[in-house]
Amino acid sequence: MRLRTELTLAALVGCLPLDGCSTTYRAESIEAWVVDAGTAQPLEGVAVAAHWELEVGEIFNNAPAGQVMVMETVTDQKGRMYFPAWGPKTTQPTFRVLGTPHLEHRDPQLLLFKPGYRWLELANYPSSTYANDSLRKSEWNGKTIKLARFAGDDTGYAWTLTQLSNSMGYAFRGEDCEWRQTPRILSLLFSETNALRARGVDTTAIRGVISLPVQEKCGSAPEFFRDRER
Repeated sequence: MRLRTELTLAALVGCLPLDGCSTTYRAESIEAWVVDAGTAQPLEGVAVAAHWELEVGEIFNNAPAGQVMVMETVTDQKGRMYFPAWGPKTTQPTFRVLGTPHLEHRDPQLLLFKPGYRWLELANYPSSTYANDSLRKSEWNGKTIKLARFAGDDTGYAWTLTQLSNSMGYAFRGEDCEWRQTPRILSLLFSETNALRARGVDTTAIRGVISLPVQEKCGSAPEFFRDRER
């Protein structure tokens, strides 16, 4: 009876802190090119955030469970973006009733944004054979990515920025100053939101700088982004 109880508890918890359920990950470098979808010309100044997000619990559609790595870059005159390889980096095992945190398809998730364009979210296609592989690769490595100009009114543009801020949840719910690791794309989001607000557009649904987590070790987010605007 005691053995059965212990097995049941282990199945519920999924992973005890010291039982070796941590995982060590590495990632290959990523190089891609961003072009205007209409003209096929290279796009310079596209902010690109990449984050390798742990997920847990299939019954909750693999809820976010922290970041293994967060990086950012900006495209050059040729539209080229590049992220260096990283690792090895070991995740910390924790008590999780829903299972063990692991990388799934946001490994990485790429977020691309340039003012006046429709932002783009790219990730890997989920693969059961890939789930336990410690070396992560982006399916967008070596490819050309098309970014389309936004065609619509200010209200529609505000809605797209709302969706972008939602997809950047890693920064707004982060526990390790993740917003400091992708300042370019956040600065663009905040500046575009301010411009819409100045034109009388309702931007209350867009997450702003005051929505970033307050953590003593991270410093003041409003001051950080105010200094970047100077």
